[in-house]
Amino acid sequence: MIKNYLEEKYNLLRPVKTNELVRLGRNMVGGYIVDLGIVEKTKNLITLGFGPEWSFESDFLKIKNNCSVYIYDHKLSSIPYFKNIWKYIRRFLLLRTSYHTLKNEFDVWAKYKSFFNHKNVQFYNEKVNFPIEQKNETDIKKILSRVKDKSKVIFKIDIQSFEYKIIDQLAESSDQINMMAIQFYWIDKNEETFIDSIKKLKRKFEIIHIHANNHHDKLKNGLPIMLEITFLNSRFVTKKNEFIKDFPIKDLDCSSHPAREDISFSFAD
Repeated sequence: MIKNYLEEKYNLLRPVKTNELVRLGRNMVGGYIVDLGIVEKTKNLITLGFGPEWSFESDFLKIKNNCSVYIYDHKLSSIPYFKNIWKYIRRFLLLRTSYHTLKNEFDVWAKYKSFFNHKNVQFYNEKVNFPIEQKNETDIKKILSRVKDKSKVIFKIDIQSFEYKIIDQLAESSDQINMMAIQFYWIDKNEETFIDSIKKLKRKFEIIHIHANNHHDKLKNGLPIMLEITFLNSRFVTKKNEFIKDFPIKDLDCSSHPAREDISFSFAD
């Protein structure tokens, strides 16, 4: 197979080798690659941007039964679930769908409610931004101030381009952050900002995994338009001269969009 080698200027994205990479969450969009050892020693998960999928958070709770999960999403609502249930009720009454399909919609709703009723889950109906501009907004400093005893945290971030606005705060808060999985959006429109963001984060963190979100394409030079990148605090990285060069990684990475071929790329030596 012909490899898609990225330009040398993107070598700053090469992940360093670590021994405990695992996938938390489902085998499509919603799952992220993290270091299991760091998960086991970190009590707090902070999710910025939740959406309709919580498999990553559920897996974290299974590993850490004494943890805290903080959810931030200003768009989260039960209304889409109610609309879906009502849609399938009508289809069922018109004999256009099965009881099993209808029951599945109720089960999804029940699991959603059960997740947010979990004693270790806290939800904040707030938008993440910096600087704060509106009443319903919050920033990294305020988010971290809510963590009990200011203990260490893991971030999962998917906030549709607002990740670029909080990079400085994340770097400044590195002492409290063990690991971060960040979805970077629209690199085609923000390439300079993206590269600058990576450089800032790498002063305190090392990249340990990278994967293309294949819901979108790639630039002419081969760089994916959307990237899922996992950062590990540099204090946990002993060897920084061994890199992983070819992606996706077999038996670890999964296509974000299963119906489309995953985006392959490699880093040059």
